[in-house]
Amino acid sequence: MIAATQDPFVVEKIGLTVFGNEYAEVPVSWGLDDLVFARARAAAGATPLRRIAYAKGAFDAYYHPKPSLFRNEREELSNLVRQIAGNAGCERYVVVTRGQGMLPGTNLPLRGLGILNRGVGPINYSFLYAYVGVTVFDGQTFEIRKGPGVTLEGVMKHMADNFVQDEHLRKVDNSLFPAAAAEASSNTTLRDNIREFLTERLDKILPPYFAQ
Repeated sequence: MIAATQDPFVVEKIGLTVFGNEYAEVPVSWGLDDLVFARARAAAGATPLRRIAYAKGAFDAYYHPKPSLFRNEREELSNLVRQIAGNAGCERYVVVTRGQGMLPGTNLPLRGLGILNRGVGPINYSFLYAYVGVTVFDGQTFEIRKGPGVTLEGVMKHMADNFVQDEHLRKVDNSLFPAAAAEASSNTTLRDNIREFLTERLDKILPPYFAQ
């Protein structure tokens, strides 16, 4: 198992126009990848699970690629996992990375784990967001294996859940949004809230991958 959400926590301000937007990736030491592995181990149950370590910076090029018109993210990730795995000899590799989505009602991307504040003046709202991706690789070929089977029941439930509320977002009090992005790293309340939210997301999405 490779846990690669890594350390950046995003602090994002979204105004009425792009000129009012602010974005910062703040290095934090909140044990997020340790949490990812712990929840994966819980989801795995009796299935043996081994954590594969990797060098610092191994995912830098994947998360911050050079501009390209023909980027193949799946191939990049497959090659990276093959390199990290080395001679580990596992039957399969479950890889958890930062994911990406869109802020509802906009074309603005949201990546990984973070907090955003949207609005101007006294009319503004704050949300935590947690986007993570799970990819399973064959241990011999490093080809991406099919994800959990999609059922009509599962699709309908997903649609119903999202109709009520976007599952990647959690509204929080504005007091949780840091006055300066750098202050996020020392905010223990913010840390505890994102860890709780990430746990909730992982406990929902990971179990089907170990039930195959």
